Amino acid sequence: MPSPVSSAQDAEPTAERSRSRDTAKIETAYRQLKHDITSGVYSPNERLVEAPLAQTLGISRNTLRAVLARLESDGLVVLEPNRGGRVRAFSLEDARDILQVREVLEGLVAGLAAERATPEQRTRLREVVEATEQALKEDDLMRYTSLNREFHSLVIEAADSPRAATMLDSLLFPLVKFQFQAVMVPGRKANSLKEHRAVLLAIEAGDTAKAERVARAHIKQVDATLDRFGPETGKPTD
Repeated sequence: MPSPVSSAQDAEPTAERSRSRDTAKIETAYRQLKHDITSGVYSPNERLVEAPLAQTLGISRNTLRAVLARLESDGLVVLEPNRGGRVRAFSLEDARDILQVREVLEGLVAGLAAERATPEQRTRLREVVEATEQALKEDDLMRYTSLNREFHSLVIEAADSPRAATMLDSLLFPLVKFQFQAVMVPGRKANSLKEHRAVLLAIEAGDTAKAERVARAHIKQVDATLDRFGPETGKPTD
């Protein structure tokens, strides 16, 4: 007959494996739901009802609550007692406040990219800028938007600053709605491409100060475009 001590010791690995499985489930569901929210599968203010959402993700409601709590701490979800939660909506003023922070961070990563980018990363940045120019000529808005995001992601990657990358990632979702509307302002797509090309040239030249300066100017132009939006609707007023 096993002793109480040996039984307790045998139970420890089992409990540890169970905790590891729970942690893995939470992480997988968290990543999936975060992706769905930030990619627009769920709209701002849309309710996240526990029962169907847990079923969709293949997890228990208790696990879903842990996932929603993490997303609330990320600023993506607003929890509602006994009702699950809803996707957080951001106002125009929220967007402008976030852009001020992003301006500093985008300047930082562009400067670091000028210093740290590999030849392969510089080549890829140029390819993306050239592809963006082609998408603009073809009036392919979806491809243009995708390449625009890729350019910023590549600059962040070339900067090789995990902390800055994490901070910028947390600022992405609140701006998605406004950035998409901003590119619809006449002339904004062409101007944005010119600004990206200026960042590219500074990175290719290894000019840290200029890369930071033109990257910050690029975000300032996004902010300036928001001046044309109505305060309540978040849509261009002319």
